[in-house]
Amino acid sequence: MAVALPASLMAAREKLHANGLYFAPLRHHSPACAFALQAMLRELRPAAVLIEGPDGFNDMLPLLLDQRTRPPVALLCQSSEPGEDGAARTRSAFFPFCDYSPEWVALVTGQEVGAQLSFIDLPWQARADKTQEDQEARSLMAERYLAHSTYLNALARQAGCRDQDELWDHLFESRSRAALLDWRSLFGDVFSYCAMARLDYEPAVLEAEGSLPRERHMASHIARWRGQVDGPIVVVTGGFHTSALIDLLEQARPISGTPAAAPSWLIRYSFERLDALNGYGAGMPAPAYYQAVWDALQTPGGEHHLAVAVDQLTRLAQHSRARGLQDRISTAEVQAAVLQAARLAALRGHAGPGRQDLLDAMRSCFVKGAIDDGMQGLMTDVRRQMTGSRLGDVPPSAGSPPLVEDARALARRHGLRLDDGEPRLARLDLYRKERHRRRSQYFQLMQYLDAGLAKWQGGPDFLTGGRLELLFEEWSYAWTPLVEARLIELSGDGATLLEVALARLLREEQALGAEGRARSAGSAAALLVRACVIGLHERLPGLLDLLSQHLDDDGDFASVVACGHALVTLWRAREPLGVREHPGVLQLMRRAWPAALFLLPALADVDQHAESAQVGQLLALREFGRAARSALPAEEAQLAFETADLHRHLDGLARRADCAPGICGAASALLFLDGAWSEAQLSQLLEQRFGAGATPQDAVRFLSGLMAAAPELLLTQPGLRRSFNQLVGSWDETSFIQYLPDLRLAFTGLKPQETGELAEALALLNGAAPEHLQAELHYDVSEAEMLAGGRLNAALAACLERDALAGWLNMTPEAPHG
Repeated sequence: MAVALPASLMAAREKLHANGLYFAPLRHHSPACAFALQAMLRELRPAAVLIEGPDGFNDMLPLLLDQRTRPPVALLCQSSEPGEDGAARTRSAFFPFCDYSPEWVALVTGQEVGAQLSFIDLPWQARADKTQEDQEARSLMAERYLAHSTYLNALARQAGCRDQDELWDHLFESRSRAALLDWRSLFGDVFSYCAMARLDYEPAVLEAEGSLPRERHMASHIARWRGQVDGPIVVVTGGFHTSALIDLLEQARPISGTPAAAPSWLIRYSFERLDALNGYGAGMPAPAYYQAVWDALQTPGGEHHLAVAVDQLTRLAQHSRARGLQDRISTAEVQAAVLQAARLAALRGHAGPGRQDLLDAMRSCFVKGAIDDGMQGLMTDVRRQMTGSRLGDVPPSAGSPPLVEDARALARRHGLRLDDGEPRLARLDLYRKERHRRRSQYFQLMQYLDAGLAKWQGGPDFLTGGRLELLFEEWSYAWTPLVEARLIELSGDGATLLEVALARLLREEQALGAEGRARSAGSAAALLVRACVIGLHERLPGLLDLLSQHLDDDGDFASVVACGHALVTLWRAREPLGVREHPGVLQLMRRAWPAALFLLPALADVDQHAESAQVGQLLALREFGRAARSALPAEEAQLAFETADLHRHLDGLARRADCAPGICGAASALLFLDGAWSEAQLSQLLEQRFGAGATPQDAVRFLSGLMAAAPELLLTQPGLRRSFNQLVGSWDETSFIQYLPDLRLAFTGLKPQETGELAEALALLNGAAPEHLQAELHYDVSEAEMLAGGRLNAALAACLERDALAGWLNMTPEAPHG
C-alpha cells in the first residue's frame, strides 16, 4: 500500500522494529493482524509481550491462560461510586477476546514461546472518568478514531469501497497466507493506515478524551520493561497509538509501583455481542465468518479464502433446504456463487474471495426477481450465519459478576433449577400462597429486564388490568447461558436485580419529560403498577408522590382515565402485589374520578379524526367508575364515585348543539343505558340529529358514537330504527356510497345474528319481505372493489339519464323468439 507519509511518520515507521523493541500496530479482532502477530512471536521468541489493556488486568492472567478458558470471553470491570444525587452508581466496561483477537494471540502464543506477559494501559477506572458519561457498559477497545477519520473515508471512496470495514478487508484481510506471514510488511502498512488517520485529530482533542494520558502511561510501562529484561520486547497496541508511543519513548520515565487490581471478572461472551453490526464499539462485523477465516489459517497448506467461501455458501444452501424454504438454494447456484465470488476477488485484486466478495456473489446468484423483493429474508439468514451464536467458557474458579450471582441466589431461593437449560412450567397460586407471589415477582422482574429467563403464559394481567378474577398464573422458564449473557449486559446498571430495575425505572420516569408526558398521570400510574409487580416497593412512596403531582397538573382526559384504571387494578390486586390496603392508593383513586369529570366537557370540541378514540375514552371513564364502585364497600363507593356527577356531565355534552357528533351519540346512549334518560328524551335527540337539516356526515358520526356505546339500541328501540331508516332513505346514491364504509364500521359492534335481525327489521320498514335479503355472496370481491363498482354503477345511471335513456334502467330482458 503506497502512502505518502509525512517525514515525522516516516521516521517513526523506521523505528517499528529497532533496538530489540518491536511494535505490532493492529486493529482489534482482526484475523490478519492476529495471524501476522502469531508469526512474529514465533520468529522472534521475545522475552516479553506487552499488551494494550488496563494494567490492573495482570492479576487475571492465570484465568485467561487457564486451559479451560475458551473464547469468546471478556473481562468485565465494575466499580460503584456515589452519583450527584448521592445514590450508588455502577460503572462497567468490557474487554472482549475471541480466538482471532490479536490480544488473545499475544497471550496464548506469548505463553507458548516462554515470554513474560503484561497489560500496560491506564487503569480502566481512570479511563472511565474521562470518557464514560452515562451508566451504559462500554468496550475498552473503541475504534471511533478510525471510524470518523476524514482520511480513511476519502481513501474508501477512492478505492471504491462502501465503508471502512470493506476498505480494511480490501487492504489487509484479503491478502494471501504468504503475505500475512510477512509480518514486517503487514504491520508497516497498518502503521501507515492508522498514523494517517491520527493526523485528523488535534492534540488538545486527544488530551481531553483520554488518548494522550493513556499513551504516556503505556510508554512508561514500556520504559520499565526495557530496563528489566534482556531480549526482544513486542508491544501489541491499537495502530492509532503506535506513532505516539514511538515518539514518547524518548522522554518516558519508567513507571513506579504496582498498579492496584481492578474489580473485574472473566465472563463468557458471545459472537452476537462481539458483532460490530450489533453496536459493538470495536473490531470487525460477522464474528462467525472471521472465526472460520481464522480456523482456515490455522490449517496448513492452501489458500484459506476460497475454502471459507465454499463452506459459507454450502452451509447457507443446506440451511435453506433444512428449513424447507420455497426458494431453496440449489447446488448449481452454489457453484455459480463460488465462481462469481472468485471472479469478483480477482477483479478487485484480492488473493481470494473476502467477506464483501462473498456477499456480492450471494446477492447476484441467490436473489431472484427484484432485489428489493428478494433481499430481506436471504440477508437475514446470511447475517445470522456470519454472526454466529457461539458462547465461550470460563473456569469454575473465575466467579461471576455480582449481578449474575444475585440472580442465581434469588433463583435458588425460589426453587428454580440452574443445572440445566430444560424448559419448565410454573403454576403459581397468587392469591393464597406468599411463596408463589414471591416467585411471580422474580419472574416479572426478570421479564422486565428482558433477561430471557421466563415467559408469561397466562393468568391475571396486572399491567393492563385484565383477567384479575383468575387465581393462578403460569410461566415457562429455563436458565440458559443466554440468561447470564443478558445479565452481564445489564451489569452496568448495578450489582443487584433490584438496583438494575430501579435504574431502568428511573430512566423511564425521566423519559416521560423527553416524550412530552412529563405531567402524565396515566404514565406515572403505569410506572407505579410496574414497580409493585416487580417488587420495587421501596419506590412506592416516591411514585405515589409523583402521581399525586401529575394528577393535579394533567390536562389530558385519556391520561387521567388510564390513571384511574391503573389505581383500581392496584387496589383490587393489592394482596398479590404486596400493596395491602395502602391509604395512598385509595386516596389517589378517589381523586382521579373528579379529575376526569372536570376534563370531560372538553370532549365536546374534539375534532373528527380524534373522535373515535375519545369515544373510547368516554366509555373507559364509565367503566372506571363501575370498577371502582365494585372494588369498594357500597357506602364508600357511592360517596366517592357518585354516578349523578357523571350523568350531569354527560347530559351537558348530549344537549350541546355544537358538541362533536360522535361524543354526543355516545353520551346519549350511556344516559339511556343507565336510566338517566327516558326513551322520549333519546327520541327527541334522535329527531335533532337524524331529522330535517341534519347533514349525512354528522348523522353518521352520531350513529357511530351511539353504536360504540350501545350497539344493541338499533335492535331494541323502534324509534331509533325508524329515524335511522328515514335518514338513510333521504340520501341520494352518491351520499350513500360515500358514507357506506362509515356505516359498516358503525355496525361492527353487532354480532352476525344481530346484523341479520336488524336487516330484517329494516326490510319490513321498507315494505320488503325478509326472504328477499338472501343473496349470493362473493367472497372474492374486496370492499374497495365493491365500492368502486357502486360508484361506476351510479356514473352509468347518470349517463343514461343525461342521454334520455333512463327508462333502460328498469328494462328486463325479453324472452328469445322461437
